[in-house]
Amino acid sequence: MASIIPENYSYLKPYSGEINRKQFWENVVAQINKDTGSENAVHVKLEDLQGEEAAEAIVTHLQKQLPAFTPRLSEILYRIDIDEENTKRLKNLPDDLYFRILAEMILKRVVMKVLTKGFLSDNTRL
Repeated sequence: MASIIPENYSYLKPYSGEINRKQFWENVVAQINKDTGSENAVHVKLEDLQGEEAAEAIVTHLQKQLPAFTPRLSEILYRIDIDEENTKRLKNLPDDLYFRILAEMILKRVVMKVLTKGFLSDNTRL
């Protein structure tokens, strides 16, 4: 996975058709909650949010929740499919920055999962 630059959601731009739909972000939130094994890992109101605004809301909430997952964080990251090498580079960061970047890594990976699932399900209907 490419490096994460905090508060940079430029990777979303090629998917503007998807990221501007409320349903897309609801699927992202549902996937994060499923992967963390918690119904409340992310519970943000997405009614009026889309694009980078929705991404930021999810990251901000997830950043606050991640410390509670610390005992089983490696298991969650494995389930989400975030490479251990990527997280090792974050170990010496201050906690707030560590959890911020980790939340962004999680969001980026889950966005890709949801996009892939959507693409595959669209192509199986053809």
